[in-house]
Amino acid sequence: MNFFNRALLRFVLLPQKLYSSNGINAAQLQSILTAKLTMDDRRPASFMQNRRRQKAKKEVSNATLSTMFISAVTGCVFLFCFALNAVAIAQLTFYFSYFIFMLASTLIADFTSVLIDVRDNYIILPKPVNDRTLLLARLLHIFIHLCKIVVPMLLPGLIYIGINYSIAGSLFLLLAGLLTVIFCIFLVNAVYIFILKITKPEKFKNIISYIQIAFAIVLYASFQLLPRLVGEVENFDFHFTNSNWLIILPPYWFAAAWNVLYTLHGMALEYSAAACALLLPFICLWLVIKFLAPSFNRKLSLISNTGEGTAQLTQQAFKVRKTKNTSFIDVIAKMITRPGGERMGFIFTWNMMSRSRDFKMKVYPGIGYLLVYVFIIFFSSKKLSLADVQQHTTTGNVIIITALYFSSLLLSMAIAQLTYSEKYKAAWIYFITPLHVPGNVINGSVKAATVKFFLPAIAVLSIAGIAFTGVSFLPNLLLAMVNQLIICYALVYMGRKDLPFSKNQSIDVKTGNFMRNIFRMIIPFSIAVLHYFIISSLPLIILALIVGAAALWLLMGSVNKFSWGVINTSYTED
Repeated sequence: MNFFNRALLRFVLLPQKLYSSNGINAAQLQSILTAKLTMDDRRPASFMQNRRRQKAKKEVSNATLSTMFISAVTGCVFLFCFALNAVAIAQLTFYFSYFIFMLASTLIADFTSVLIDVRDNYIILPKPVNDRTLLLARLLHIFIHLCKIVVPMLLPGLIYIGINYSIAGSLFLLLAGLLTVIFCIFLVNAVYIFILKITKPEKFKNIISYIQIAFAIVLYASFQLLPRLVGEVENFDFHFTNSNWLIILPPYWFAAAWNVLYTLHGMALEYSAAACALLLPFICLWLVIKFLAPSFNRKLSLISNTGEGTAQLTQQAFKVRKTKNTSFIDVIAKMITRPGGERMGFIFTWNMMSRSRDFKMKVYPGIGYLLVYVFIIFFSSKKLSLADVQQHTTTGNVIIITALYFSSLLLSMAIAQLTYSEKYKAAWIYFITPLHVPGNVINGSVKAATVKFFLPAIAVLSIAGIAFTGVSFLPNLLLAMVNQLIICYALVYMGRKDLPFSKNQSIDVKTGNFMRNIFRMIIPFSIAVLHYFIISSLPLIILALIVGAAALWLLMGSVNKFSWGVINTSYTED
């Protein structure tokens, strides 16, 4: 165990008498934490584990330094808050808002595996270790991990405060930061425990996955919007006087605590908020240990039995979905697919896209990033207006074309991930079934992705387009739909011929992937440009629609006829 871990271990074990008075065995707590931290010394950083799998022969080095460097860069971004035209307490309120957000997102994204890792239960639970000791060991373990991220993240702010205020100001900021860490850790864990109390354990991981996706999208939006606000920062003027509602904002508590400690004076509101910052983190710790701990470990242990291969849960999930989703899937499948391999591929892919956390974590954040980017483009430009769309001006036509072809990026992103899965070894099922034409399965999987990701976007666009421009929008909408389906089927036809969810992405890192991604961007852009030149000519649109429909029919037929000779069948057990 390295020096930093030893120092943090000694720090968290200082209040041993307090732990003992709350029914926690301090000796057992120290032993559990020592074992966990020793294992941490032998494990690379979470964001480097993919690289380690891709290059198994190369040892991971400097993982801790990389983590600390990224945290320091994030802390530099927080310095934007000090550029606001406001008093120090207002600047620090925004600073701690971003700080709390990053702590929460890090806790959920990077340390979810620590929270729900129940493998240690097989060793610890048979021993005479009570729930409170085990829960506190988990929480303190996460706290130590976060300290390795929090210190470099706070460092830029500490330097700024030290230069512009004093060394004492930096020390008070460090104290406020540590209180923020304690509050954030136990707030998120209380939410976790609450979720476990109100929902079934098998749904816990799904809920956490959606939270991870939401945090990733919000984080991306923040990093996109903050630099664009730099030029407008002088227009903001924040004054927090006579705003009693601020007492409900946790970031304001820690900002007020710094202000009171540094200036030794303040208003009644600031003293109240400072008291919240100093007391509530420890009250939260006591509440979690005292009232929420008993059932936490029992419910958490059930998560280990909620794998996708558990027969009982699979049967329960099938019964629940049979009356709802399955009937809907069957109706759609009968309408757009042929019996046999194509229909099987459609239903199988639809179910996998709906249930696979791995697929959701890869596709949904990317979709969110695209939506954020489009929002920034359309709403940050003062030259864009709905009047241009209604009057079919040059700018309005550009907006229409961009909106129409944006959905192709969503669909192509989903199709690009259809072949990958963490459970790729289950692909043996394809090779033992009497599947004579595997292209049917691929065609069905593409149709499933089209229905799930493409048609909802088209429905929204059709409603918005008819509302703003009238029924004259429909020919362009139909042409764009056909063109985008041509794009996706062309990518499938010219790309790698893999069956759905049959490849391991961690070993599929090649230079060709970059070129395929560029290709996915160039084709929609080129077709969108051609569509732009005929957007106002109905005869040309109808002609292009007929030609496009014929091309789409030929492409679908070609994909449907993929034989085993062209399918990538390099299936291995390792």
